[in-house]
Amino acid sequence: MPCPECGTATAPGGHFCHNCGRALEIPTEGLRVGDRRIVTALFADLVGYTKLVDELDPEEVRVRVDAALGIMGQAVIHFGGSLEKFIGDAVLAVFGVPAAHDDDPLRACLCALEMQHALPRYSVGDQPLELRIGIATGEVVAATRDLAGIRSVALTGDPMTTAARLQQLAEPNEILVDEATASSGEPRIGVERIGERLLRGQRRPVSVCRLYGERRIVSHASRRSAPLIGRDAEKARLSEIIRRTASTGKGGAALVRGEPGVGKSRLLCEMEEVARAAGLAWMWIDNAPHSMVSPFRGVRNMVDWLADEQGVPAGVVGRHLLFGDDVAPNLDPDVHRLMLGAIAVLARDSEMDLLPEEGWESGMPTLADANEIQIGLRLATHLWVTRMVQDKPRCVILDDFHWSDPSSAQLLDIMIRMAADLPLVVLAGSRPPATPDWADVPHVELIELAGLDEASTKELGAAVAGVSIEAESAHWLYERTAGNALFVGEIVRTLHERGKLEQVGDSLRIDGGAARQSVPLSLRALLGARIDALPPGPRYAVETASVIGMTFDERVLLELCSDGCDSSGLQTLVDAGILAMVEGSATPNVQWRFRHQLFLDAAYGRLLADRRRWLHANLADLLERSEHRADAAELARHRMAAGDGARAIELLDRAAREAAAVGAFAEAEGLARTAAELRNGGKVGEPSVAPMTQSVPAT
Repeated sequence: MPCPECGTATAPGGHFCHNCGRALEIPTEGLRVGDRRIVTALFADLVGYTKLVDELDPEEVRVRVDAALGIMGQAVIHFGGSLEKFIGDAVLAVFGVPAAHDDDPLRACLCALEMQHALPRYSVGDQPLELRIGIATGEVVAATRDLAGIRSVALTGDPMTTAARLQQLAEPNEILVDEATASSGEPRIGVERIGERLLRGQRRPVSVCRLYGERRIVSHASRRSAPLIGRDAEKARLSEIIRRTASTGKGGAALVRGEPGVGKSRLLCEMEEVARAAGLAWMWIDNAPHSMVSPFRGVRNMVDWLADEQGVPAGVVGRHLLFGDDVAPNLDPDVHRLMLGAIAVLARDSEMDLLPEEGWESGMPTLADANEIQIGLRLATHLWVTRMVQDKPRCVILDDFHWSDPSSAQLLDIMIRMAADLPLVVLAGSRPPATPDWADVPHVELIELAGLDEASTKELGAAVAGVSIEAESAHWLYERTAGNALFVGEIVRTLHERGKLEQVGDSLRIDGGAARQSVPLSLRALLGARIDALPPGPRYAVETASVIGMTFDERVLLELCSDGCDSSGLQTLVDAGILAMVEGSATPNVQWRFRHQLFLDAAYGRLLADRRRWLHANLADLLERSEHRADAAELARHRMAAGDGARAIELLDRAAREAAAVGAFAEAEGLARTAAELRNGGKVGEPSVAPMTQSVPAT
């Protein structure tokens, strides 16, 4: 939104205008009373500000420093962060509030690099401005605050403090990040791990890394921590397209579609060895959500790839393929004009220099007519793709195609449609439900990736852990992740790092205690971003449903939500891959279930304690009024979570008697033990993550 004082475009969720400093009204409808978030905090401080004020004219210092702070604020806006505040000569930015993204740690790192790159333009006299930057990722409580009539979002948590302490530790022109940020941003960023440091005011040391630059992904080979498992059929289909192209000279394409983390990129990565063995050149084009607003980013990546491949500047590659000596004499003059003008527009919008020493005309005119630009781009694309495979067939990977920038997507559409008549294979990975128009072209195969089955999940877990996992633990892993390969890998790695994998004979057992209720930080951030992307109604519904359990009755949820959600919101959650309808339910009402346990855990973990207790209390009241009253053990769980110890004890005693009456003596003993602990002053409530299996009957 624009600043009401000066009209400057401000960062989404920013607390202050980066131009004039006015406090802004912050949209808070998504937070309600507040929630827990995984965020990345960035603290950047100008070096030597006090010395500059002491030695130079204050007016000159103010103008230059304000300009520097402004460009830093623009970097935050560009990468989708929120300006939390300006503190004198420092900037605090947050990525993940009010809306989370899949790649907030990466966005923060790229933002820091952009700040560092842009700052030299704002030197003061003969003294260049320098930055110290600290970045940290972790959990915060985000809640609304109303002070002096200004409503804002207040953030409380370790990453805010850690980022500030890392900034103080950094040397001039140095960017320090914590391990959570570094591991989330890799391999797109280059970091040097410099060891643990005990930061001022903190009790536990922090693993500190030095950020030294952005890395362009060559392929996902760097992420191969385990062999490809459970994808033999899909691998065979993609391999056949490649081998057929190598033998016939006629190509094809495939769209590999599946939910985040299911293994699309990993499967596509496996094709590099197949393609090179078949004599095809390789090209990997990655897309990211933060770059969707960068015009022609995908096309620029293709140019850069070919330039790296040939060891020449990008402008030289473009000039040779489109206007080389073996092409230009045969081009129609009008075609030449349209292509040249369109390329000038593309180069300008993608910030790619076309230099005279690379063969380009100085001050090339750009086309002003939108229709002519489109015609010129289509002509250039046809020629580019044809020339790109003229000497050698090629396999092009379009990873995360759903994040392609719109400008590139139109040109990539042309390339995919051309593949049938050229020695070209194009393989794209994308998320449902969106399906690009080219997916219906006859030479394009659609491959739907579901989660791994239980046997493959066990095999993948063993590959990540380095030793087999015993059957019961493998079953728990499958139930918790629904076979999502990313989730399996992250959970096993996290448990291993925390020492929660016990050696039992030749196998590992997952610790049955707190480890089974933990969600790795990386997954909480990923799942939180998917929840944040929902409209307010469905977002409220999924958080409320997490209090009920893995399966729940639609009428119970809607009554508990009151006016916060409706049936149409549940369909939105189905489309988002979070919920599924329970088929063949024995109850007369519609039943729903979470697609997998981690969605429930992530939604439940976002709730602040007060709201969680309130929902559990209301749910227990609702169930007690129900015609089909829930069993005593279920009611006891909700009363405990609501902090109502007295009523929980009564229900636990009753549940213990009922269990004993039907011969369930082990269950009866456990219920009686819990009641006794509460009587003896035990803590009322439940862990920060909901139990794995729970459901309630219909009202």
